[in-house]
Amino acid sequence: MTGPGGGIVESSGDGSIAAQYIRNVIIKWVLHPSARWVPLLAACTGLVIAGSTWPDGPAHQYALWGTLAGLSVATAAARVLHAKPRHGNAESQYVRVVGVLSLVSVLATVGAWLAFRDVVAHGEVDVTGQVHTLGVQPLDDTGHRTLSLLLDAPALREPRDALRLTLAIDDHDPAGPTCLPDTSATVSLLTSGVAAQTRTVRPGDTVDFTLGARAHSVRIALLLHTAHGCRMDVRATGAVLHDM
Repeated sequence: MTGPGGGIVESSGDGSIAAQYIRNVIIKWVLHPSARWVPLLAACTGLVIAGSTWPDGPAHQYALWGTLAGLSVATAAARVLHAKPRHGNAESQYVRVVGVLSLVSVLATVGAWLAFRDVVAHGEVDVTGQVHTLGVQPLDDTGHRTLSLLLDAPALREPRDALRLTLAIDDHDPAGPTCLPDTSATVSLLTSGVAAQTRTVRPGDTVDFTLGARAHSVRIALLLHTAHGCRMDVRATGAVLHDM
């Protein structure tokens, strides 16, 4: 600041001394040869851990993780490749650039790790291949109208509080007249400890069931409604556990 006589007065309080000390420590760390590889090592370690513990689920839920992981590796690599100037008058700019690259890389690595852990804990889990069907098919409008869809403990090892189910209901004889316009199904969640939930679906529809607390097994009863003489096949084309 400017003093009464127009001269420059430097602050010498404890705050300015502490700030100057922290600044010097950061600069020394940034310029230390061993610190050159630290951001890149941290970014690559995060990628290795994520790759070795990769959970199931659609790729779109990893968009944030992928963006931050890419940013962390790119800035860390740029920090390694950024050469120290030979002339001392350019050192100040070098320190700023290297400091920004290091800070961005470290923050992006931490953000990527948090985004990945969020997907692990709350992301969607595809369990389509683990849906078991009990009942005689094809279904018709008389004797064989019911079917059960089951998910057992191995499919539910990742705790989620909802199930998104997509059902395909197709003509048993594709060469004959189609019965799809006259066909629907009533699906009911019958799971211990969870309130009964009933939905009506058309072929290809998707329904959501609330599972609440962690369920050890899921049973869904299906009742087919179709025209007289129609015979239909039912299968799960999508089953995704997710958090509401």
